[in-house]
Amino acid sequence: MMRLAAALLACALTTPALAQNLTVGMQTEPGTLDPQFNLLGSNTSALRNVYDTLLSRDQNLQVRPSLAESWRAVDGTTWEFKLRPGVRFHDGSPLTADDVKFTIERITRVANNPNSYATYIQGIREVQVVDPLTVRFLTDGPVPLLPTNISNVFIISGAKGVRTTAEFNTGQAAVGTGPYRLSAWQPGQPFVLDRNAEYFAGPAHWQRVTFRPITNDGARVAALLSGDVDFINGVPLQDVARLTQGRTRVFGGASAYVYMLFPEIGKDPLPGVRDAQGNAMPRNPWLDPRVREAMSLAINRDAIVERLMEGRARVANQAVPAGFFGHSDRIPPARFDADRARALLREAGYANGFQTGLACPNDRFVNDSKICEAVAQQLQRVGIRVDLSAQPRATFFPQRARREWPLHAAGWGSLTGESSYFLTSQIHTPNRDLGLGAINYSGISDSEADALIQRGRQILDDGERRRVLEAAMERTIAQNLVIPILTFEAIWAGRADRVRFTPRGDEETLAIEVQPATP
Repeated sequence: MMRLAAALLACALTTPALAQNLTVGMQTEPGTLDPQFNLLGSNTSALRNVYDTLLSRDQNLQVRPSLAESWRAVDGTTWEFKLRPGVRFHDGSPLTADDVKFTIERITRVANNPNSYATYIQGIREVQVVDPLTVRFLTDGPVPLLPTNISNVFIISGAKGVRTTAEFNTGQAAVGTGPYRLSAWQPGQPFVLDRNAEYFAGPAHWQRVTFRPITNDGARVAALLSGDVDFINGVPLQDVARLTQGRTRVFGGASAYVYMLFPEIGKDPLPGVRDAQGNAMPRNPWLDPRVREAMSLAINRDAIVERLMEGRARVANQAVPAGFFGHSDRIPPARFDADRARALLREAGYANGFQTGLACPNDRFVNDSKICEAVAQQLQRVGIRVDLSAQPRATFFPQRARREWPLHAAGWGSLTGESSYFLTSQIHTPNRDLGLGAINYSGISDSEADALIQRGRQILDDGERRRVLEAAMERTIAQNLVIPILTFEAIWAGRADRVRFTPRGDEETLAIEVQPATP
């Protein structure tokens, strides 16, 4: 008995106490508790604390087991997943294959969804329940990325039937299997979670986690320095140096998010674009590849990275960062050439330039509105005069879904660690039957890119699929269907005596990964 007591005491002295509370200052807050409504990083980051997926991703976005212990391709059109036994939802109901089937079937039925999760279930034609712990996905042809895609689908309970987004947002239906249970949330107020003592991977370190929305950068840093919060995300660049000193510590790493321009290509004529005299233009200028190329050449990406981002970003020449599956080394570096940009505009018939609206969010990424403003100024120097509208994300994203602007800018992260996520959802021509182009909000429709994307989603061999996806990215960039500008660096900071953290490429802030500082 004495040896047991001594062992328990030693464990208590070397293991961080489970009873601690954690307060996190967040740049943005979740806009919903419905894990299938409005696919945004700020939503998934928050909800991953409450809900689990069949497979999860580590800090480097590599797939690992979660609610599913194992998975395999039975044949070219069938994937099988074995569920972890003994997992229960927060209301006590057991996780079964029926819940997985219920989850998948609800995704396409969520009403008025501005950013659907349907992109993650493309190709699935049927979900079969083999037994309570075995589920099979039958697909329309080979879907090699199904395990990767499914790592982004939160599993919900079917025990109480279909629930509305409103019922999730009141907390009534917000029941997951995750490491934390919902305690309290309403827009503008803290997102409060309590430890799930029955979590299948063992109880989390923190008894209670409070995510406080602090949208103002200065206020968020001040809250950390004063000790009001233990940890913050979205660290402003100008505060990095002082947060590396004293009682705080900075945690930084490469992000999956690329900031890009999206010209509206699908409308002709294009509202919001006027000629040099202020008259509506009879032709959409973005339909001319020379104009899109001129816009890319007008952007001095190196200056934006070095001066505006203080070196804590990388110049982007394509829509996914280096090292991602489908990133092409054959795409040349992005080039700045204002003289060539002006010449291309003259060749296209716009010697006197023209005027366009440009919208972007101002509260999603570090310096996002400043990047947008810098781009606007650089476009104006070659003759594309810009009417800039920087908006809160709550306004920006619904308007983007309605395609209200001739040109918009935003950050996009291929959170699966590969390029097909971006290509299938944003570059392919919208096709409901194929489940492609679900969030193509700039009217892109390129037959050559479509053919490559469709080929890539059918190939099981990794080497061949990589080559096809690289070709699709090369086509996208050669045609300037989107115009990448920079890849962000994700930066967090915390109290050195309280926390330690390994940065994630997807920029999610997961309470279970904010570890107590080693004594």
